[in-house]
Amino acid sequence: MGENEKPRIGFIGVGVMGQPMARNLLKAGYFCTIYDVNPAPVAALVAEGARSVGDVRTVAAASDILITMVVDDAQFSAILFEPGQAVQELKEGAIVMGMSTMSVAMVQSAAARLRERGISYVDAPVSGGEVGAINGALSIMVGGPSEVVERCQPVLQTLGSNVYHVGQKAGDGQAVKMINQLMVCVHNAIAAEALVFGERAGLDRAMLHEIITKSAGNSWIFADRGQRMVSEQFTPPKSALKILVKDLGFVMETANDMGHPLLLGGVAHQLYKMAHAKGWDNLDDSILVRLMEEITSKS
Repeated sequence: MGENEKPRIGFIGVGVMGQPMARNLLKAGYFCTIYDVNPAPVAALVAEGARSVGDVRTVAAASDILITMVVDDAQFSAILFEPGQAVQELKEGAIVMGMSTMSVAMVQSAAARLRERGISYVDAPVSGGEVGAINGALSIMVGGPSEVVERCQPVLQTLGSNVYHVGQKAGDGQAVKMINQLMVCVHNAIAAEALVFGERAGLDRAMLHEIITKSAGNSWIFADRGQRMVSEQFTPPKSALKILVKDLGFVMETANDMGHPLLLGGVAHQLYKMAHAKGWDNLDDSILVRLMEEITSKS
């Protein structure tokens, strides 16, 4: 790759977040090779100039920087190592950038395995949701050696408007994202509790949402998820419940390993597990308002 040439991008996982992220890279002039099990977003990106291939190894072979935006630890590991074995096709000096929320322990382990092959790992989870992904306005929490992160900066700046290099190690980005997700999960739960409590007190839910978004009790999550709690738009999900069930699980596992108490996190975790037990994984995470309605129903 010449001094002024853009790195070739591989992008695995072009769903709700990955598709607009890949689109922004295409618009910025990057050559992108993509893969996803769902053909619809792949076809849309191919129409915009992406190259689609049939397996993850072929993506890896065509990548200077391989970006993954997949659901969880298991998918990430299956892509890179067994059974997908994308690692076999990555060239020495390539960079893998994991941008979904995963566990600190898993990304540290993956980074060590990649390092043995001369491949760098950049830990780069994001926040800002679908809207942030569409607008290239994500917050990106980056963990990795300065020299490697510097090589990735043009790509990171294309995807996000707030890029934070939070530490030199793989896992540092995930640790920051973990704190963010703890707060997201608790804010979402209190939004649901507050709106249902207000309604039980005889107040209109939409009125409450409008007033609180302009008052001290507001949060980004209350403004965003509260709107969906008012309109009861739970499907298709903008952020599926199963994502927060997974993310808060990482938070609690890490806290338990440290022997660190998380009081509100622990209570919220039980609420998310109750919603999961009701089979609501693929509904929007604002479905927590329905859980609160059921818990507080007198009938």
